[in-house]
Amino acid sequence: MKQCPIPCPFIAQHSHDMASIRKHLLEGNQCRDAWVALSKLVQDARQRKDCLERAAILAPDDEELQIAYLEARLAVQPDDVFAQQRLNEIHTMRLLSDVKTHYFHEQPKPRLIGDILVSIGAITEAELQEVLSEQRRESLLKSDRRLGQLLLKRGLITPSKLAKALIIQQQERSRARTAPQVLGEYLVERGYITAAQLEDVLAEQIRLDQQGKRLSIGELLVRMRLMSKEKVDQAAREYERIFWSKFNA
Repeated sequence: MKQCPIPCPFIAQHSHDMASIRKHLLEGNQCRDAWVALSKLVQDARQRKDCLERAAILAPDDEELQIAYLEARLAVQPDDVFAQQRLNEIHTMRLLSDVKTHYFHEQPKPRLIGDILVSIGAITEAELQEVLSEQRRESLLKSDRRLGQLLLKRGLITPSKLAKALIIQQQERSRARTAPQVLGEYLVERGYITAAQLEDVLAEQIRLDQQGKRLSIGELLVRMRLMSKEKVDQAAREYERIFWSKFNA
């Protein structure tokens, strides 16, 4: 559940490799460039529209991407009045001024990790603004993961609090269709583990990451004896098959 920088260096190297792009998304990366690259690789018009929709929501200020999504939407449904009106609007605004318009008023934009941490009482608004200022001063990439690491480093939050906020964020993004359902969320939905167990696993993943140790959710589930390796492999195959079924021509 990490937000990729724009441009994404991984996708820059693998933009024509569908398998690598899928893996990148399945790892929980919220990546505009991955969805754009995928939209160029799929053949079905509906699949292309779905890819561009997710990319456009992840980058609401990218006017060219908004146009591409709206045109893809009209290619699927030519009588889509809403899409045509929005497309007309952006062309009109381009003629009149440099003002950008937004196309997703019908669905709220998912919150950033900092806003979620404030809402659950993990940090104060003042603490958030102070860390954001530090982030800008150090010219760090604007990503939720880096913000979380800064908060952990300063002792303002615990790994458990960050894990809880990440789960809330992923749920909001899944509902808004800005991101696919990730493996951990799927395991809870299917009853393999509980929501509390997922939170414990994510917290442990964050703690180990602070020590420079990178373990996947699956590896930790086995290590913490919450699932067997066989069950993890089975669930991962189910999850990948279900998630990617709509993108297989």
